Amino acid sequence: MFRNIEAVYQDGVLKPLSPLKLKEHERVRITVEEESVVRATSGMFSGLDDNTISEIALSPEFLPEEA
Repeated sequence: MFRNIEAVYQDGVLKPLSPLKLKEHERVRITVEEESVVRATSGMFSGLDDNTISEIALSPEFLPEEA
């Protein structure tokens, strides 16, 4: 069975954001998919495709200047 579980990596451990219905010592296989900042904020750029959004996000023109 496959389930998508959101978790936070903290203090060297993946911590699920919601309880898991697992038996004590039950073995599982984990696939880690890091959330892309571009994808996470893509709703802010309605109507643009992922490539255009990536170009905007990575453009030196829009990078914050170092203080």
